[in-house]
Parts: sequence; structure tokens; C-alpha cells
Amino acid sequence: MEIPTITIPEVVPYLVAILALLFVWQLYAIQVRAGRVQAVDVFNRSRIRLFIHVTPDDSLACPVCREANGMGFLPHVVAAQKFRPMDKTCANPAGCRCLMVGLYGAWPEAARVQAEMHKNSGRIQLSKQEMIKLVEGAQARQAAANEDQVSLAILEAMRTEEVKPEVAIAHYTFVVDKAQTDRDLALVVPAYIRMTDLFERTGRREEALGTVERFFKAYGNKRQGPHVPTEDQFSFMSLRRTHLMAVHKEAQRAHAPMKL
Repeated sequence: MEIPTITIPEVVPYLVAILALLFVWQLYAIQVRAGRVQAVDVFNRSRIRLFIHVTPDDSLACPVCREANGMGFLPHVVAAQKFRPMDKTCANPAGCRCLMVGLYGAWPEAARVQAEMHKNSGRIQLSKQEMIKLVEGAQARQAAANEDQVSLAILEAMRTEEVKPEVAIAHYTFVVDKAQTDRDLALVVPAYIRMTDLFERTGRREEALGTVERFFKAYGNKRQGPHVPTEDQFSFMSLRRTHLMAVHKEAQRAHAPMKL
């Protein structure tokens, strides 16, 4: 008895490969939505050519973090398994809320920083003046720095908190309002926290409370997914809201008209 021959069309292997790729893509999308993987890890990293470790310019920052402020790194250094931006551990029990800010760096000052990093095993320490030149160079060439506007805003905000709090608040507001890409959205929660802290330190408690309420309106029901606040960040903002509401009620009582 002759065994029938089964002919598989040539297109079938290609269709199977496409279906396999679609399955992998869908699985990846599920992981992103669940917060187990951040899309920035795969797609946005190639748009970052240098990182700057920045410490808030306020009196609460510990000496260790102040010393590490302005450390610059190439992406392959940051991607290393045992990477640490500081040799020592932060001495502030509550944390100094430092940030690692990524830049594409398409303007000359940023290119010079990258060149220095390549000469020094992928890392260098930028002085305050060098940090100012880096940011001001971008401001002078806005077209070249367009991709880094949000990152530059948070760098400038953290640098000017003590000396120009109004300028810092404006930059934090810009970050919250304008962030759209994965890289930029990762900076929004830190911007909210720094802005509420700065409002309260400058005596603007009503605006601090308004910013906290805006934070909870944006993230209150979100516990999973990319760029959502951590549990520590949620706890911090919850405590701040409780404190600010208590201060607000006390102020209302103090200014209430006396009953005769």
C-alpha cells in the first residue's frame, strides 16, 4: 500500500515563525503591563548615551551622596550586574532621593563629557561648574537637546532647589506636565516628591497639599505596571498628605471667626 505524500506549502514555516514572534511579543507586553519588565530596558536604552547621578541640593543630603553628585557613567557601566553609583552607602536613614538621569546628549558639551568617560573607563566626576556648563550648553542649543528636555529640567531643578526654589518648582512642574516617553515618565514620581517637599520647605503648604492630591489622582489606584510609585513612595506621600491636611485644618481653626 502506497503511503500518501503530505506536501507542506513553502509559506507555512514563515507563518509559524511569524506566529511565534507574535506570541513572544504578546508575552513581553503582558510582562510590561504587570510591571515585571520595563519597556525602557529594551527600547529606550539605545537612546541614552550617558547617565548623570544627581543629588538634591538641600541641607538633608548626606555627605556620601553629596560627594557622588555629578558622577557620570556610560550605559555599559550602568548595565553591569554589580554597578553602584557610589563606593559608600548613603548615610541618610530616609534616603537622599538621588537620581540616575539618562541623556542622549546631542550637543557639544555632552559630547565632550562622553569623550572623557571613554578615556576613563566609562565614568567621570563632574564638578558643579561642569554640570552647569553641561545644562547651559543644552539650553543654548535647544534643537540639539530637544530629546533631553525633561531630563535636563530635573537636573536643573535638583541643582537649584536651595538657591532658586521658584525656578526648581517650575522645572519639576515641567517634568510632571511634559513627560511622555518611558525615559521621561520614570522621572515623574521623583518630581512629585521633590516638588511637594520644596513647597512645604518654602511655606507653601496649600500648594504642597494640592500637589500631593494630584499625585494620588494620577497614581492612587495603580500598584503595578511601569513607572508606578513604589510602596515606600506611596507610604511617604500618604504620610505627607496626612501631615499637610492636619496643618491645613489647624490653620482653618486658627483663622475661624470667634463665636460670641
